[in-house]
Amino acid sequence: MKTLRSVIGIIALSAAASSCCNAPSSQADANDMKHLLLATAWFQQSAEMRACYYQSYMLAKMALKENLQNYKGTKPAAVVLDIDETVLDNSPFEAKLMGDRSNYSDSAWMAWSAREEALALPGAADFIAYARELGVEVFFISNRILEERDRTLRNLAAAGMAVDSAHLLLYDLSKKTSCKDERRNAVSATHEIILFIGDNLGDYTSLFDRRDSRLALHLADSLQGDFGRKFIILPNPMYGEWENAIYGHNYSLPMAEKNQMMLDLLRK
Repeated sequence: MKTLRSVIGIIALSAAASSCCNAPSSQADANDMKHLLLATAWFQQSAEMRACYYQSYMLAKMALKENLQNYKGTKPAAVVLDIDETVLDNSPFEAKLMGDRSNYSDSAWMAWSAREEALALPGAADFIAYARELGVEVFFISNRILEERDRTLRNLAAAGMAVDSAHLLLYDLSKKTSCKDERRNAVSATHEIILFIGDNLGDYTSLFDRRDSRLALHLADSLQGDFGRKFIILPNPMYGEWENAIYGHNYSLPMAEKNQMMLDLLRK
């Protein structure tokens, strides 16, 4: 999940979306960014990451086939996927921020997405082709903004996942919220969504959009029967609503303070 770093409950353009290390200053201390360095290195360079994605998309195929066989409705069946860190890999953007010792900015993200260089994540293109072979329509619901529509369509096509504009639902900044419910409901009005896939639990349900001090751990426990069946979650240690919740939804805090907040939460 990504965007102009949409943080739920805050306009995506001022948050971290669907990404990384938003801090108020323009320059980041390299030491303060070490948590992102390890996460991005794992995402780009570990065989374990690739195995997790292949495994997740294999499970997605199994769940999609089973759900389609059990579906008795009349509306066309659909699968809904997020884009960033779900089907497209934006880790080079995170790496460049660290290399430049810069914090996230809207202009930096727009410059990256304008390059249209994000590669397909392992297993994603194969899954989408499989879904279409089964006759399941593929929709993308992303918190990229409307201004990014054309470049996103081209990037998806270049990565082997071409889609038309009608199947790409982006974030309309005039809505003042990056919650995906309205767009999910729009798909549900004409299709039966039999599977969701994303790297953030908010890609499945808005229950996870603005997490309190419990960090939504109890919600994940309550919905454990849905994971692997209705929703396939992909690994993203680089950013997400899980991180935003740790900071009390306040990305304006100094990075050192945010790092300490993460450390304080860890079991020791």
